[in-house]
Amino acid sequence: MSKPVEDPLVAQAFDAKKHEDLARAIEKLSSEEAAFFLHKLEMAIRKRKIQITGYLVAMAVWLVGMMFALAYTGMHDGFVGWAYIAPFGLVGLVLYVFGKWANSVAKRPPPLPRASASEKASTAAAKPAAPVSERAPEP
Repeated sequence: MSKPVEDPLVAQAFDAKKHEDLARAIEKLSSEEAAFFLHKLEMAIRKRKIQITGYLVAMAVWLVGMMFALAYTGMHDGFVGWAYIAPFGLVGLVLYVFGKWANSVAKRPPPLPRASASEKASTAAAKPAAPVSERAPEP
């Protein structure tokens, strides 16, 4: 099984002993690097929230499944062992789905940097307008 890859700086954010070192490292980053780090940190937090939600949903599915198994056993004669195995299969399915979802969220690429209003104005001023003779005729 492959080990999940997490940025070491992001991993430090979850360790209370290393918050001061992390703060010093973030102060040294440029604004683009800080935005990239913030995106990675947000994705790591979302991934962990999804995983925790998956664990809670799996526990609820297991509890409901076992209650169903007990009720089914009480109402039917013969072999009903499958009713005790089925909840574990459902738990596995829930954990698998939430794990895939969490990994897809963690792998989202960072958003493209947006140009500021001053940059847009400077690029618009740098482009000269086409002469009237070269413009397309209007219908």
